[in-house]
Amino acid sequence: MTLLLAGGGLFLASCSDDDNGENDGPSGGSTPFASVTAKDGSSTMTATVNDTDKTIKFGEFQNTTDLTAVEVTFKMNKGHILKTPANLTSTVNLNNPVNVVVLMNGKTEETYKMTADTPETPEAILGAKVGDVEAAVGEDKSITVKWQEGMEINHMVFTLDLVEGATVKSPENLTFDLEFGDGTLVVNYQGSDITYTVKATDYVDPMPALGWTDVTTEFAPLPAYIKVYKTTKAGGIDNNVAYVAMMGSQATMAIVGDGTNPKTIDEYETNGEYKVYVVGVNSTVQNIIIQDGKVVRSDANSHVTGAIYRDADGNYGAAYVRGIEDKLYSFPFRASGEYEEPKAAEGKAWAPQTAVNGVHMILFDNNVLTPDQVKSNENTCFNYGDTDFYAHSAIGVTKYNKVFAFCGQMVEGSKGVTIPSMAQSLKDMGCVSAIAFEASGSPDMHINKKKTVINKYAQQGKPKVVQCAVAFK
Repeated sequence: MTLLLAGGGLFLASCSDDDNGENDGPSGGSTPFASVTAKDGSSTMTATVNDTDKTIKFGEFQNTTDLTAVEVTFKMNKGHILKTPANLTSTVNLNNPVNVVVLMNGKTEETYKMTADTPETPEAILGAKVGDVEAAVGEDKSITVKWQEGMEINHMVFTLDLVEGATVKSPENLTFDLEFGDGTLVVNYQGSDITYTVKATDYVDPMPALGWTDVTTEFAPLPAYIKVYKTTKAGGIDNNVAYVAMMGSQATMAIVGDGTNPKTIDEYETNGEYKVYVVGVNSTVQNIIIQDGKVVRSDANSHVTGAIYRDADGNYGAAYVRGIEDKLYSFPFRASGEYEEPKAAEGKAWAPQTAVNGVHMILFDNNVLTPDQVKSNENTCFNYGDTDFYAHSAIGVTKYNKVFAFCGQMVEGSKGVTIPSMAQSLKDMGCVSAIAFEASGSPDMHINKKKTVINKYAQQGKPKVVQCAVAFK
């Protein structure tokens, strides 16, 4: 208020102190907004304000496609104060309704809903393929490819046709294992992450064609990525029983036991933490056992041995290994020649997350090894002939981290298999490397604490104790 002296008289005059500019417009009564505008590129959009419905509506922006950060300016009529957004000129996301709160005549609050007409957003993914096979991109954010012979179900590599501005967030290599479930793809577009479900249809399990029957339900419940198969024609011989447990890349491996206190498989599985238990070995050869990246047991071998392992990235493999001066090394494969004592300089430092050695490497780099090749690399070769039929056990791994645990039977009319025929069976299943474990009367594999094969020692009620078991879950 200001005092004015004019013509000897004293007058009172009032003025509005509007330092924040909120009351620049004329007196509005119940109409709080003089105008609401937004930048549209180099142009300006004016919103339609409906004071009855309490809405602020922008039409379709002509020069702006990204509405996640639009600069909006409010001009208020006198007596009304903008509370939300905090500033008369604010950046807002018009892809979603924005609440605008006004203090009407400095007394009561009213909330207006501010929106904009948004053009139909194009799909972030315009097309997808696996090799030359087109995949269907659905409105439900699904990508579905029809599996065809020759496709690697555990390593499906997609190529995408993306709309301009869209980027792949994960997985960056666009590679999916679709045998045991759907994959998840995340694409970022216009500032938002869009999740797609990746699927494969019409996949044909190759195991039945190889003479193996799916008996997974007999060992339920199991995760989708663990399956169990049985054959009564192992090695092509009638009434010859064997089981295979197949584990997907999602499975984790553990070595149960420390190599110093041999136990039966029944004793190893008492903790119930794992779904599949396969006997390891029991011999005068000291095991290499690595669990959770720690060396539980290092070998005192006089020769190189084959070992199965899982690294810190979850990749499975097999390697020729040897301990030298309290350090573990892996060594390259020798195709032929006399065995030579390895030197540390010839190997590579070996530090997997989980590992155990077996009796022999029987399949390496997709080749079934001959007895001479076994001797060239390991200096010894046991029960490897084409007439050495036993109840062998082995674990094989594929190129894309699927694991097959094989266990044969040698009682009740079942003859057993030879190592070369077992190695060939694992190769036919897709394994590129495999390690043999116990043989003769001791191989055993339990799944969900249920027996698979029957062998001599277990049949007699005296299952063999072994230095460790290989377990999966």
